[in-house]
Amino acid sequence: MSERFDIDELEADLGQASALRVLANVGGQRRTVPLPVNAAKSALAQEIGPMAARWIADRLGGETVAFPSRTGRDASERAAQLRADVLEAGLTDPIRSANDIAGAHGVTSRRVEQLRQELRAELAQAPRRKPQLPLFRDL
Repeated sequence: MSERFDIDELEADLGQASALRVLANVGGQRRTVPLPVNAAKSALAQEIGPMAARWIADRLGGETVAFPSRTGRDASERAAQLRADVLEAGLTDPIRSANDIAGAHGVTSRRVEQLRQELRAELAQAPRRKPQLPLFRDL
């Protein structure tokens, strides 16, 4: 079974240019990652650059890795943005209608309502946090 590769972690460490190079050259493919000692001279390094190849090899050397595709990453980003907008609008007394959010994201209002319901369920299942004591008291 292939290891799942985290393109967001690579982007955080090496920058957007490296992440885009990985998506463009090996996105959607399953590859065996070279060991770290061979990474700089590997075929992978020629495709995505030696720094990115070394970064990947340090974490997943010798493993078969499924690299995400650009389409999959774009879909994940759209889903995250929709989720953020639903949360920002509110889950119980929303300040934006489901129709408004749906129109902005190209989804149905039913999908927005389903997402609100899912998020409310997640919040209900989340463990309650104990109140934090203040660090400083007024003297």
